[in-house]
Amino acid sequence: MKLSVERGELWHGIDTVIDAVASKPAQPVLSHMLLEAEGQTLTLSASNLDLSMRTCISANVDRSGSVALPARTFAEIAREWPEVQLTISLEDGRLVISGLLGGTDSGEGRYVLPTSDPEEFPEIPSTLDGLSVDFGNSGIDAQLFHTMIDKTSFAVSKDETRPVLNGVLWRMDKDYMAMAATDGSRLAEYKFFWGEGHGAAGTAEVILPPQVCNQLGKLLDGPEGLKRAIVGDTQVLFDLGNTQILSRLIEGPYVDYGQVVPRKNDKRLVVSVERLLPAVRRVSVLSSSYTHQVRLVFSNNSLELSASSQEVGGEGREVIPTEYSDESLEVAYNSQYLIEILRKLATSEVIVELSDSVTAAVLRPAEQAEGEEILYLLMPMRPTA
Repeated sequence: MKLSVERGELWHGIDTVIDAVASKPAQPVLSHMLLEAEGQTLTLSASNLDLSMRTCISANVDRSGSVALPARTFAEIAREWPEVQLTISLEDGRLVISGLLGGTDSGEGRYVLPTSDPEEFPEIPSTLDGLSVDFGNSGIDAQLFHTMIDKTSFAVSKDETRPVLNGVLWRMDKDYMAMAATDGSRLAEYKFFWGEGHGAAGTAEVILPPQVCNQLGKLLDGPEGLKRAIVGDTQVLFDLGNTQILSRLIEGPYVDYGQVVPRKNDKRLVVSVERLLPAVRRVSVLSSSYTHQVRLVFSNNSLELSASSQEVGGEGREVIPTEYSDESLEVAYNSQYLIEILRKLATSEVIVELSDSVTAAVLRPAEQAEGEEILYLLMPMRPTA
C-alpha cells in the first residue's frame, strides 16, 4: 500500500471516526484504525463493537492495500503535522508516514508504526435488513433531525442501572416521527408530523444509545447531511454520504412516559426566556450545591425566584414580570434542569402549564414551527427550609 494525502484531509477523516475507537478494548484490534486504499479513495474505519464508523477521503493511491494500526498514536501524529502533503506506505509490515514539515527548507519527518492484520478488524456492513428512511424524500431534512436530537438527548439518564433511560427513544409511523428522553426528573419530547405525501414506509420504535446521538450531532453540524437511515432489529445504520455510522440499539421496551404527562394543568404562565433564563442562573449561584434548588412563586403578573445556601450562608431573590392571572403558587425546581430546558427552547417566550406544587410542570415554546410539537416536563422538588 502506498498513497499521498493532504494532511488536512487526513485529519478530517481521523477526527470523524476516532470516537468509535475503544478506550478499554476487549480485543487489541479494537484500539486500531483500519485504512483501506483503492482508486482515489482512502477509507478509515473504527469500531468498539457497539459503535462502528467509516468515512472516505480523497487520496492519490499508487498501490492499493489495507492495514490496521494503533488509532490514537496515528491520530496524534496527524494532528501535530503541518498542512502539507503526506506519504503513507506499508514497508516490511510497518506503516511509514513521511512528509515535509512546512516549506521546502523546513525539514522533513518520518514516523514508523506497527500494524496488525486487517482481516482481524470487525466487519462493518454497508446495509441492514429493516425499515429504510430516505431523508431526501421523507419531508424531513438532516438539520431538523439534528435539532430533534439536540433538543431531547440532554435529558437522558446517567444511571446505568436503567439502561433504557440512557438512550433516546426514536419512534416513526405513518403520521409522525418523534424523539423523547427522560431521566425520571425531566422529560423532553419532540414530534414532527409528516407532510402530505411523505412519511416513513413502515413503523419502528427503537432506543438510540447516547454515543450515536453524540456522533450524529457532531457530524450534522458539519457539511455532511443525513441521506438515509436503516433501522434493523438490533442495529441502526446512518448514511451521511461519505460517512456511515453503525450502532447497536439499546434493548427496550422504553417507559410509557405518556402516563406521567399531566393533562389537567389549568394554570398558565407566559414569560420571556431572555428574562427568566438569566434570572435563574443568577439566583442559582446561591442555591445548594447538592440540590440546586430554586423556589418560584407565581403571583399576579409576576414571578419571584429565590434560593439560599447553607454552605455560603447567603440568599438571593429576584422578581420578574410575567403573564399570569391565576392563584398564587409556590414551587421548587432543580435550577440546573430548568436552565437546560430554557436553553433548548430557542424561542422568545416560554409557556409554563401548572397545577400545584407537587405536579410536574409542562413547558412549551410559545412559538412552534408548522408540523412541530415540542414539550418539556419538569418534576418539582420538595421545598427545603
